[in-house]
Amino acid sequence: MSAASISREHSPGATPPRASSLRLVGPGAEHARARALPPLGAKYTSDAAAYAVALGPKDATDTAAVARALPDPETLGPGTLVIVLPQIADAPSFAGRFLAALGRGPTISRALRATALVARGYVRVGAGVDHETRSDLVWGFTPGA
Repeated sequence: MSAASISREHSPGATPPRASSLRLVGPGAEHARARALPPLGAKYTSDAAAYAVALGPKDATDTAAVARALPDPETLGPGTLVIVLPQIADAPSFAGRFLAALGRGPTISRALRATALVARGYVRVGAGVDHETRSDLVWGFTPGA
């Protein structure tokens, strides 16, 4: 299975952590802001304590590329929640909008996102489906508290 495979089904996994607001960051953040619904019933804000990472097509090639796109855990406070979004956020196009409307936009595998979080130094890494957006989420926390 390729890193940018189309995800069709995911096991429910763990229950995602809760966050009322998320700071949208990452190389795909600009394109994701207008198109990706915030998971967990949260809102995107510029001062949120938790982070949502949006990846672009060049960031979904392998574990090292995904890991490089993640925030450095040493620059975040202890116990900070970081969620890696499954959709590949690319520049708007008709084909991209059409596939996304069908729920078939390109995604990054759960295993690749989780492995990248561990490689980058995040702890308590988990995965599960957000029941509000039906997104397949992967998350981790910075070491500490």
